[in-house]
Amino acid sequence: MAEHELKEKRIEIVKNFYAKLDQADSSLLDLFADDVVLFFPKFGTAQGKSSLGELGKRFALEIDKIQHIQDAFRFLSDGDTIVLEGQMRGVMQNGDRWPTSEAGSHHFCTVFAFDDLLIKRLSIYLDPDFNLEDKKRVNNYRQAVKSEENKT
Repeated sequence: MAEHELKEKRIEIVKNFYAKLDQADSSLLDLFADDVVLFFPKFGTAQGKSSLGELGKRFALEIDKIQHIQDAFRFLSDGDTIVLEGQMRGVMQNGDRWPTSEAGSHHFCTVFAFDDLLIKRLSIYLDPDFNLEDKKRVNNYRQAVKSEENKT
C-alpha cells in the first residue's frame, strides 16, 4: 500500500475510533493491537486492551455523554504516527455540561502510533477536570477577561 493511502486509512481509523468512543461502542477495541500501550493523565501508562476497558469504566463514573467535534479535527502525520488536535464537549454524570462558558472550549491532543492498520500506542493529552471542579488550579490559570477599552 502506498504511503499516502496508508496515511489516509489511518486517519479514517482515528475518526472511527472517536465515533465509536462517543457512542460507547465496545467494538472500538478491534482497532487496537492486543499489546497496545495507553497513556492518559492521572491514569498513567498501561498496556493491553484490558487497560482501555478499565479507563472506559473510570470515565463512565464521571461522564454521561461525550462528543468529539470531528469538524474541528486537525491531523499531523509522520511515518507510523498520527497526531490529532481536537475539541470535545460533554455531560457529567451529575448533569453538568462542559465546557463551561468560562472555559470556552475543551481541547485535547492525542498521539496514535500504528502497526500497519492497528493502533499500537495511544497517548491522550488533556485536562481531565472537564467541569472545572479543581477550583484552586482553575483560579491560578484563569486569564482576566479584557474589556474592549483596555485591550492592547
